[in-house]
Amino acid sequence: MRTPVLLCLLYLMSPLAWGDARSAQQLSEVGSRSRLLCASAMVYFDPQERSPDPRSLTAVFHHLNTLETHVVQLGQPDLLAQPLRALKGLFAELDSLPRAQHERYPELVRQLLVANRQLQQAADSYARAQPGLVAAAPVQPLNALSQALASLLLDYQLRRYPLPDKTGFALTPAQVQTLDSAIEQRFDGLLVEHSTHAEVLTKIRASYRFVRTELQQDKGRAQGGAEFYLSRAVLDLDELAMTVLGEQS
Repeated sequence: MRTPVLLCLLYLMSPLAWGDARSAQQLSEVGSRSRLLCASAMVYFDPQERSPDPRSLTAVFHHLNTLETHVVQLGQPDLLAQPLRALKGLFAELDSLPRAQHERYPELVRQLLVANRQLQQAADSYARAQPGLVAAAPVQPLNALSQALASLLLDYQLRRYPLPDKTGFALTPAQVQTLDSAIEQRFDGLLVEHSTHAEVLTKIRASYRFVRTELQQDKGRAQGGAEFYLSRAVLDLDELAMTVLGEQS
């Protein structure tokens, strides 16, 4: 009798484990998409830019819609919903401003960065309150790399954005170097751990290395090129994580 009962329990647990793993992935994407949203917003709502690239605005819309979808699928907990509403409201205010009032952009962008930080903290708190999410995260290394790349892109755009006081938001040069080294190490580890997906990982790494030197420079204006390549790398990593989850379910 023990074998049939055990098989029955495993059968019942499998969907639960898959649900926890899917929720863990969605929560990770909340972190990465929020950072990408802010990075794209700084490119488009740059007060020094007379003709901003509309693709950056489209990217902000896309990241915001994805964030809303994930929070709803997670059950729309108030812990996550509140900072998300703040992000949504600030973006709506930025988007409604005529370009002639561009001098208001930096302060609203600062508030956007604060809301992003609050959402990151809320996601961490939510994960700690749901032990099953941590235990059911077989793609955690992929998630960690995705968030690291998103963090580096956000910092890159922030260093170039005309925000008077960046204290509390920008990374130090030493932190940028440490993050870059960690990213390279994560790629090395993932290529071993997920050798069956080596081709995909190699392409993602190539996108990162294509803009790697630029990402570490302190001078210049915010650039859509770095945003495009690094955003694509983050999205591809998140997609790969879902593929791996499907294979392991």
